[in-house]
Order: sequence, then structure tokens, then C-alpha cells
Amino acid sequence: MLTGGRPPSADAAPAPAATWSTAPGTRVLAPAPISSRTRSIWLSQLVLGATVLAVVILLLFIQPAQLASWTFTGGILLLVVITAATLIAPWARLSAAAVLIVPFADLFAVGLLNLDGDLRFAFLWTFPIVWIALHYGARTLAVALGSVGLFLLIVASLTPGTDSTIRVVLIIIVLSFIGITLYVGSRRTRAFKRLLRQQARRLRATLDRATAQERRIAEMIDGIDLGIVRLAPGGELLALNAAYRRLYGLAEQENPAEARVIEHVGVDGPEVPVGDRPFARAARGEAFEPQTYWIVDPEGTWRAVTASASPLASRSEDEASTLLVVRDVTALLHAERARDQVVAMASHEIRNPLTVILGRAELALERELDPGTRDDFAVIEASAERMLTMLEQTLLDSRASFTAPRGTDEIDLRTVLEASLAGVKANARSRNITLLTELPPLLPVRADAFRLRQVFDNLLTNAVKYTPRQGTVSVRGAVEGGVIRIEISDSGIGIAGDEIDRVFEPYFRSAGAGRTAPGTGLGLGIARDIVEAHGGELTLASELGAGTTARVTLPRAAA
Repeated sequence: MLTGGRPPSADAAPAPAATWSTAPGTRVLAPAPISSRTRSIWLSQLVLGATVLAVVILLLFIQPAQLASWTFTGGILLLVVITAATLIAPWARLSAAAVLIVPFADLFAVGLLNLDGDLRFAFLWTFPIVWIALHYGARTLAVALGSVGLFLLIVASLTPGTDSTIRVVLIIIVLSFIGITLYVGSRRTRAFKRLLRQQARRLRATLDRATAQERRIAEMIDGIDLGIVRLAPGGELLALNAAYRRLYGLAEQENPAEARVIEHVGVDGPEVPVGDRPFARAARGEAFEPQTYWIVDPEGTWRAVTASASPLASRSEDEASTLLVVRDVTALLHAERARDQVVAMASHEIRNPLTVILGRAELALERELDPGTRDDFAVIEASAERMLTMLEQTLLDSRASFTAPRGTDEIDLRTVLEASLAGVKANARSRNITLLTELPPLLPVRADAFRLRQVFDNLLTNAVKYTPRQGTVSVRGAVEGGVIRIEISDSGIGIAGDEIDRVFEPYFRSAGAGRTAPGTGLGLGIARDIVEAHGGELTLASELGAGTTARVTLPRAAA
């Protein structure tokens, strides 16, 4: 339909005519397409023209005398001329005001049809009123209704009478109702269309953002070195990243269930049964913890991988899925083996000078010494014996030998703490560090005394090592219900907040520790493993520049 209130810029220039060839060297112009504006004007006018034509044909049969009226004939001819002009006018180049001439001309022509006073054809005013109400503003509609009202008043004055007055009033009321109703409805429709267009633009923008975000996520997933597969509950493949394809030698469209690379139990070991392979288990919706497999990659190299599957959180069953993650851990296993070899070699090499130290300490103890010197050599001998025992364990086992209890007995933890304190006393005295103890008479635990001695030796050594001269190291113990609590606090350099959670990682050392004293970064991790192997807990609380507190909690032995 026509949108007369809008500028005609969109249709100002007609579209170029298309051309096609019917013979070599011959060009024929195709007719230009009809614009929606022109089509709307034609439709509005032709409906009125067709209605008038139907009325004329009907009058020829039932009341031909009506055609003898010059006003009626003039109105018919005027409508024919208006319709013909509408069909040939270049509406694409005319303004909305020019279009408005047509419905007002129709109003005048319909007025001529009703000039004889009986107003039998007053219903024809409905067509131009509807046209104006749908496509123009309230003032234009008011002018149109006012024009019809003025004409009806003229007719009523020419043919006075009650019937004529009633007809005039009814026609004005009906036309006003139709015009106002259509005007309000068209306004609401246009507002609703605008709202729909705004919503469509927002939805399109949201869709574009979601598509771009999905593309970025896909690019990020393809960029990581973890093989990732997302599967629907029924086993349907939803997503697969490039790392998984590379690891299993899959082509772009190849199904992972048909991969040529197969998991093995070990190097040169038997193949994992089809139903027990990670992809098959994840396709069934099974969740499992990381498990290690061996595969032969497309280059023929044995590689170790860990595979795990977990369900993805979703708001509905339709969105539920399972995530399979496969990680190449070949380098990590090689690094662990290399580390074990280094530790074993270092333990073997350290054992020889340690044996010499132990022997010389034993020889010194056989001499006559003053009590202070004898105590020093006794501490050296005991420490060397313990270190030699640990080195022997290292040569036999992996890191588990540092942490697993060799056997548990009911012991007094106070005795272990006092022995550890005796070991660090000389170093603390040389640096003017005060050792404070606050221990109850008995701290009963069921544990491996040798392993717990490792824990407290490490914690006390760290406390003294990272405490400046004339500082303080305190050891407190308490029995609380079913647990034993030990706190070792120092006034040392402390640990930064962003490093406190990493100090238990193997080989990690805080920035302050690296500048203060040498070390390997293994001690705290081993100490925590030992405490946890005894069913306890080791935690650290620290403030940079204010000191550190290590808290050890162990189950209390039964009374």
C-alpha cells in the first residue's frame, strides 16, 4: 500500500531497464519493474474504479434513467479520467503531496454522483477516506472529512427534510468512524512495524555477535594443544578441534569413531578393546577420570596420552553433552623419567661424601671432647645417618619413597619436634635467632617418626633460613579433641599472596626465597605429601615482610 507521508526518495529514480539479446547484434529493452509505491496507488484507485463500473453496469439493467443525470454522468466520467491518469502518471518521480490530489479528486467525483440529493452512492466516499486514513496524517483526514461534511450540508440545504438530515448525519458519523478507526489502526500498525524492525535489528546484531563469539571460541579451541571432542547424549559429534585431529591423524570430515590411530595399554602393549576406548566411552555418556594410554601417531612414534570425560552443565536435556579431553603427556613422562634419573644419580653421588662425613663424625666421637663439641658431633652424626637412609630409599623408589610411611607406631610427637629443634639450634645460635617452644607434655600420634622428622626438619630449617638475624622462630603444639596441632611461626621475609598457593609445587621457589638462600623447591611439597599420607593436613599462612606460619594437623592416637 501507499506510504504517502514518507518522502519519495526511495522511488525518485526509476530502476534501470534490463536488457537481453534475441539475435546477434540485437538488443531489446525489458520493461522497468513497477515500484511498490506505484503498485499501491494503482490498486487503491482501481478498486474504486471497478466498484463504480459495477454500479454503472447494474444501473443499465435496473435503472437506466439514472444515467441521464448530467451530475451522475459527470462524476462517472471524472472517475474514469482520474483512474486513467493514475495509471499513466510517473508516480516514482512525484511527491507525496502530488499523490494526495487523487483521493481528493475522488471525493469530488463521488460528490457529483450524489449531487441529486438521495445520497444512494455515498458509500463510495469510503474508498478515498480509507486511502487518506491509511497513508496520511490526522490533519489531512480532518480536511477530507470536513470536505465531505461541507458537501453533505450543501446537499441537505438543497433538499430540506428530516430524512435527508438523518442520512447526512449518519453518513458523516460512519465516514468519521471508519476514517478515525483506520487512522488509529494504521498508526499502531506502523508503530508495531517499527518495533518489529528494531527487534529484528537487535536480533540480527545479537546473532552476529553470537556467531562471531562462536567463531572466536572455535579458533581458540583449535589453537590449544589439548584434543577436545564434544558429544551429544546419543553419541552424535557436536565439535572437534584441530589438536584431536592431529593427534589421531583424522582428515577434515573423517569420523573419530573410525580413526586409524588406536589406544594401547602400554608401549607395544595390546590394543584397548573397542568398547573401552575413550571416544566410545564418552559417546555412551560415560564420565571418567584421566587415564593414560599409548598410541602410535601418524608418523609412527609412540606417544602417551591421558583421556578424561565429563558432562557439561546445561539448562535442558537438549543442551546436555559430554566433553572428551585428550592430552599428549609424552614429554611430561620423559621429563619425569629424566628427573628420577637425575635424582638417582645425585643420590648415588652424594652418598659417598656423606659416608665420609658420617665416618669422620664417628671417629671424632671416639675421642675425648668437651660436652658442647660432643653434642655438635652427635647432631652431625644423626643428621648424616638420616640423610644416608633417605638416599638409600631414593635409589630404590621414586618420589613415593620420600612421602609414604614405612610403618606406623604410637609415638610422642614432642620427641620428634625436640630432635628437629636440636638439629637447627646451632644454625639459629650462629645467627642470633631466638627459638621459642610451647609444647604440652605429651603429643600422642600414630605415625612414622622418621617421615615426620623429615617434615619438621624441613619446616624448621626453612623458618631459620628465611628469618633475618636476631629474629624469632616459635614452635607451639596443642591437643584439640581428636587432632594434634603444631604451629611453626617465624619473623622472616614472608611469601607474597599470589605465590602462597604455588609453594607446594615441585621446583617452585618464591621470588624472595630465591634472593635469600639457595634451595630446590621440593621440600614443602614432600612435607605436605608426608603429612597427607598420615591423614593430616599442612597449610601455610604468610604476609610479605612479616613472617610465615606453618600449621600441621595430625590425627591424635587413641588413648
